Amino acid sequence: MTTEAIPTALTEGERSFVEKVAEYYYVNDGMPHDRGRVVGWLMICDPAEQTAEQIAKALGVERPAVDRIVDQLTPENDPVSVFERTGALNEDYIVRLRENSWGPKVKGIFSEFPDFHRIALTGLTALRAAGASEERLSRLANMERFLGFVSAEMPAILQRYEARKAAQGGS
Repeated sequence: MTTEAIPTALTEGERSFVEKVAEYYYVNDGMPHDRGRVVGWLMICDPAEQTAEQIAKALGVERPAVDRIVDQLTPENDPVSVFERTGALNEDYIVRLRENSWGPKVKGIFSEFPDFHRIALTGLTALRAAGASEERLSRLANMERFLGFVSAEMPAILQRYEARKAAQGGS
């Protein structure tokens, strides 16, 4: 667990959840704890739409830090962003988690894997033709196999998810 200041305006359960999300993103993505806390808070906050001031107060962080984090979480040209901001950073804008946004975001990320797989395959072919060492070939071959597998399997996983969601009445 982190030794950074833990938010004080939350219930114990909320605080625990927010800290677990922050720690997860820190360990797995290297995301700073405060950014992970904002993600965690936006996942569970009530009301679902929060102003920058509400986020700062709930998490016990300075408003400029919230502004920086929200700017990172709501890129302007990302049609599948998980978070949405209404208003400009120089005002008390509103942020919310987009409903059902995780699936499209993951789908967007994995839709790029076939292109990267083709690049890896091209590189592997070029290295083999150039007589590269087995060590060099091995690193790229492992990556190429993984990308090829994920590229082939992900569409079926996403289809099963959509079918399950539809069967459960999800939108």
